[in-house]
Amino acid sequence: MLKKSAKIAIIAGVAAAVIVSALAVVVHIRQTAIEGTEKGQESTSQKINEAVNALTNPNATQNKTTYSEAGESAAQRAKEGK
Repeated sequence: MLKKSAKIAIIAGVAAAVIVSALAVVVHIRQTAIEGTEKGQESTSQKINEAVNALTNPNATQNKTTYSEAGESAAQRAKEGK
């Protein structure tokens, strides 16, 4: 039979794994909501910044501050007045 401290350590480890997994799922869901129709045109650092913003800013899906314009056509840019 395991000692009491070993049981506590195992339970704490499982709890930490569950928390980290839940956080990963939340980040993935929020990033998917933020990204929308972009098709992988952002760098890894941009994606990380957006994930951090999604966690720290509850309105991140409404107030998207970074937007990849690489996929825009000239007509889209002209329509937006750029």
